[in-house]
Formats: sequence, structure tokens, C-alpha cells
Amino acid sequence: MFGASSSRIDQKYIDCAAELGRLLAENGFGLVFGGGRVGLMGAVAEGVRAHGGRVTGVIPERLNRPGIAYECCDELIVTATMHERKARMEALSSGFVVLPGGFGTLEELFEVLTLIQLSYLSAPVVILNLDGYYDALISQLAACVDARFTHEAYLNIFRSASTAAEAVKYLVSYKPPDLPDKMEDAVKRQ
Repeated sequence: MFGASSSRIDQKYIDCAAELGRLLAENGFGLVFGGGRVGLMGAVAEGVRAHGGRVTGVIPERLNRPGIAYECCDELIVTATMHERKARMEALSSGFVVLPGGFGTLEELFEVLTLIQLSYLSAPVVILNLDGYYDALISQLAACVDARFTHEAYLNIFRSASTAAEAVKYLVSYKPPDLPDKMEDAVKRQ
């Protein structure tokens, strides 16, 4: 799960994150997340934990401080760097839900999309587009296809959901899309 660490956000985002945590746990999913106790990260972790789900935090040592790290993880993995943190989260995760967030959340989303596009990962990705937060981003991804920078099939490597329930429903019913081999496709176009 990727999402904001900021707590200075509208309550609707925190409520949605808590609902997502509840629904993940009720549907048998554990949580792998950035290990923070604040913002949407903390709200999802609390929701999962309160409903009996397993919570695994992955946090870089620089952020592993009182008041920042989520103390109630079933397992807290401390990494040396942010890069190592992302790699560990990707290796431990069977799917990705992207809640509203800032630069870090966007960077994590794009890394996962790229890894799926290049066949390093195969997992569902859900962008939780609460109240249209990600509308401009989703339009930009479509613009990449329209301008032929990205094959249209790669728009199938993620799903946009407007509610936590819709996001979890997608995770439960996920079937991998049939995607072209990006490198093979690039060679053909030369």
C-alpha cells in the first residue's frame, strides 16, 4: 500500500484509508506498507490491525523514530535506504493499492507500473481515486498512449477505483491482463 504520510489532510482521506484497512483484513489480506504511523499509512495499518489482519511495516532507518514508525506492526523491517525499502515492499507484496499522496506516493506508483510493464512484477495495482484526486494523473497516462509513448495495453496494468470497496473487490477478483512484451514490441517498431 502506498499513500500519504501527511496528517494535515482532509478527514475524508483518513476515513477512506481506515475503511480500506478494514476491508483488506475482512477479505483475508495482510498489509505491507511504509511503516509510518501518521497519515494514510497509519490509518490503513490501524484499520487492518483492528480487524485481525497482519501488518508488516518496511521503514528506512532514518525514519525509524518514535512518533514516526508504527509501533504496532506484527513485523517491522528496517532498511538502510528508501531504495531498499521499496524493493523489499515490492518483494513482499502480492498487490498494490495507491491512496492519495504526494511525491513519494507517485514515485512508488510509477516504479511499480514500470516493473510490471517490463515483466519484473505481476500484480494488481489499484489507484484509489477518491473524489477525483487522481483524475489528472489518469488523463496523463492516457495521453502517453495517445501520443504513442506507451502501448495502449499498458493501461490495463492498473485499475482506478473511487471507493475502498471497489479497490478491494478488484484485488479479490484480479486476473492478470494479457500484455505485450515491451522489449519485443520495441524491437518490432525499429
